[in-house]
Amino acid sequence: MNQLMLRSLAISLAVVGSLLSACSSNTNEACKTDADCPSGRYCAAGTCIYDCIMDQQCPEDFHCTTRGRCERGCVTTNEGIEACDGVDNDCDDQTDEEWPELGQYCSNQGCAEGKWVCAEDGSGVVCDGTEPAADDSLCNGLDDDCDGDTDEDAVDRLCSLQQGVCAGAMQHCLGNQGYSECDYGADYTEGLDNSCDQQDNDCDGDTDEDAQPVLQPESGDQSTDGVDNNCNGLVDEKGGVMVPHPNLENVWIDSYETVVSSNEDCAGPFYGQSADDYPQEWTPGQDGGGVTLYSCSLPGVIPSGWLSWYRAKRACEAQGKRLCASEEWSISCNHASSAMYPYGPQFIDGLCNDAWHSALTGVERVQPTGSLDGCTAAGQVFDASGNLAEWLNVWNLDFPTKAVFGGYGFRCELCNQNGDCLDCDSESMPNYYDITKVLRCKVYDGRYESCADTDEVREYFGVRCCYSQ
Repeated sequence: MNQLMLRSLAISLAVVGSLLSACSSNTNEACKTDADCPSGRYCAAGTCIYDCIMDQQCPEDFHCTTRGRCERGCVTTNEGIEACDGVDNDCDDQTDEEWPELGQYCSNQGCAEGKWVCAEDGSGVVCDGTEPAADDSLCNGLDDDCDGDTDEDAVDRLCSLQQGVCAGAMQHCLGNQGYSECDYGADYTEGLDNSCDQQDNDCDGDTDEDAQPVLQPESGDQSTDGVDNNCNGLVDEKGGVMVPHPNLENVWIDSYETVVSSNEDCAGPFYGQSADDYPQEWTPGQDGGGVTLYSCSLPGVIPSGWLSWYRAKRACEAQGKRLCASEEWSISCNHASSAMYPYGPQFIDGLCNDAWHSALTGVERVQPTGSLDGCTAAGQVFDASGNLAEWLNVWNLDFPTKAVFGGYGFRCELCNQNGDCLDCDSESMPNYYDITKVLRCKVYDGRYESCADTDEVREYFGVRCCYSQ
């Protein structure tokens, strides 16, 4: 071969090499293994490429494989046994030839498709598709165990609140929406238990703790059921309706003025509603004649008048109660608000059944308990001002035989320490006298209007009782 021919051959090889070098760039064919690539190319970094077509394009001591890869002269590996590792281990110019399924589509027990790839240890092929879960217990709307069903192993779960009305509340699987919201039922009230229904409505372990007392007595079956049915903090209490004292712990006061009953359960008959018709033996004095009568705090009844201090004391004590102290009565009258009257700071003509109410209506008589619903503080203690004068466990310090009243009564008739009584409009009344003082929630212990002998009875002498634990 002459010099001209050698030069032409060299130029031709250089041109081919240049072209081949240019063609060894990314061909934009995606791959996972060499089997994904067409003949003459191999898979590198997920793309089918080639280095060479002939051995002369490879460095010294390298040769061009059928996949277009420059490899050093073949050296057996893995003891000459072909492994699934992308290497010609047995130097037969073939790579991973024992696993022709490489790169083909596959699935694991019906899961999403993948492809056959070499196992990490080179021992064979594995499917790189989704692996099935042990079960389908995740509430996610997916067939996690690849059995054709969705969320079949997802079970209902307990809601976070399980006390009171929330007991047994469950959440249900809604597939790809997750679990349902907790439905605690119509009786559930979040963070508030203000219904007196003997249920734990806010599911915090306490019952009716935010409920206001229901102004009804525990009677009939409720009187012995061991339940606080009217939410006043007492269980199976006797003597009608009582409410907690607004300022003193473990003290209760009758919501209504007393009607005296011959029966402990307040079923009647009642005395002192229209006349001094108590049993003859039940004397106004200290000796009760062996007769036991009971005080009852009931709504909508005429309360009992003609009570002496001794009669009032005996009736309260028969129910396990007692006469109220001055502070207990006065603070309950205005519900610890510091107002002078149950309804506010200023006297209002006729709002309670007092002398002004009698003048406005032309009727001077006791009214049913609670019938003047504006004559109350916080809707709990009714008629503390007006209706009946209420005996207290308080004495006039100047006259030890005379006990003190709270609230006075419907009749404006005031008596002095000698037992002399005058109508409020009598000209003989002192000019300085102010009848509104008697109707205040603050017990007024002046010598005229607020006390009487402990054995004295009048139509408008009544009582409401207190109780303490």
